[in-house]
Amino acid sequence: MRRFGMLGAVLLAVFVLAACKPLSTPGDTASIAFVSSTSSGGWKYDYYRNSAYPCSVGGYQTFVVGTKTGSSNTASRPLWVMMHGGGAGYFDENGQPIPSSAQKIEEGAASLNARLTNNGLLANVRADAAQFRTLAVSYCSHDVYAGVDTPDPHNPNTTPDGKPRPTNGTLSVKAAIEYVQAHYPTTKTFLHGTSAGSAGAFGVAWSMQLQGIAPGGVVADASIVNREATKAGFDAGYCTDKSDPARVQAIAARIHPDLANIDNEPDKLVSSGRLTVPLLHIWNHGDVNTCGSVPISCPLRDGSHVTMGLTDCIHEPMKRAIAAQGPASRSKNFPVCVDSDATPDCSVHVVTNKAGLTNTDPSTPAGYLTAIMDWVHTRLAGP
Repeated sequence: MRRFGMLGAVLLAVFVLAACKPLSTPGDTASIAFVSSTSSGGWKYDYYRNSAYPCSVGGYQTFVVGTKTGSSNTASRPLWVMMHGGGAGYFDENGQPIPSSAQKIEEGAASLNARLTNNGLLANVRADAAQFRTLAVSYCSHDVYAGVDTPDPHNPNTTPDGKPRPTNGTLSVKAAIEYVQAHYPTTKTFLHGTSAGSAGAFGVAWSMQLQGIAPGGVVADASIVNREATKAGFDAGYCTDKSDPARVQAIAARIHPDLANIDNEPDKLVSSGRLTVPLLHIWNHGDVNTCGSVPISCPLRDGSHVTMGLTDCIHEPMKRAIAAQGPASRSKNFPVCVDSDATPDCSVHVVTNKAGLTNTDPSTPAGYLTAIMDWVHTRLAGP
C-alpha cells in the first residue's frame, strides 16, 4: 500500500508539472477589453477585463490604468504597478473556498481605483517629476500572484463554457503590464507589492526576468515567503492559524511548482544570483500580521539558529542575502519601526499605504516614504 501511495504521489506531481506552463510564459493580452473610465484628482482611470484569465470563483482578472489628465500618451514614462494584498486561499476537499470567496471573484473598478488614489506612497508617485503612469492589478486567483494557468485542487467552479478555473496570478499581472507597455512607451517598470502582493512581487519579478522583460525594481512592503521561519513560529505556538502546515501545503498546491519549490524562496534566488532585479526590502519589526516581535529560535540558511522576533526572523535571510552583495548592490534593506498609535511596538502591517506616519528605526530615514522614492529615482537613473 505504501508503494502504491508513493506511486500516486509521483504521478500527481508529474501531472501537475505537465499541466503547468513555464514560468517564463508571456501574459495573454489578446482577450483584454476596455470596460469603463472615470476621473479623479486630475487623473483618468481606465478599467479593463482580461477574459483569458478567470477568477477562482466567478468573473475574470481586471486591471486599471491611471494616466494624468492632459499627459501625453506617446511620451516615454515609467510605469508603477500596484499589487495589493488580501491573504492567500484555497479550496478544501469539499470544494469550499477557504477562508471565503473574497479575493476569488472579479474585482471592480472602484476597488482598483482606490489602490491608485491612496494617499500613502501612491501620492508621492502621482506627484513625482518622472510623471509615472500607474497600474493596479486584481487578485482574484487568491494565489499569492503565483499561478501560471496552474490546476486548482478541489475548485468546483467552472467558466461559462464549462472549463476549469486555474490559478493565474502571475500571468494576469504580466498580461496587464505587457498591455500597458504595448500601448504606452514605457521606460522602467516598478512592482509595488503590499502584504500578499509583496510576497507575490518577488515571483512575478523573477518570472518577468526569465521572460526577458525584467522590471526596473521591486518595492516589497511587509511580506516574503520563508517557510522555515513560518514553521519555526508554528512549532513555537505562534501564528498557528496562518502557519498551520496543512494550510501552507494547500496554498502551495495551487501555485506554479517553481514558485512552490522551497529551494526557490526569494532570498535563495537572490543569494544564488538567479534573481537580479533590484529590490527594496521593507518590513516593520513588529508587524502584527506576522505575530509581531515574539521571540523564537530563528533558523538561518547556514543551519544555525539565533533568537529574534518572529517578523525579523521571516525577513532575516533576505536581509543577509542583500547585505552580502555589498555596498554596490542595487538592492536595499529597509527595516522600519512605524506605529499608528502611542504604543511603540512597530506593529503596523503595510506601511506604504499610510500617510503621516514616522519611522523611528535609526537605520532608515524617519520620512520613509520620501526615502523610498529616493531609491526609486536612483533606479530610474541607473542600470
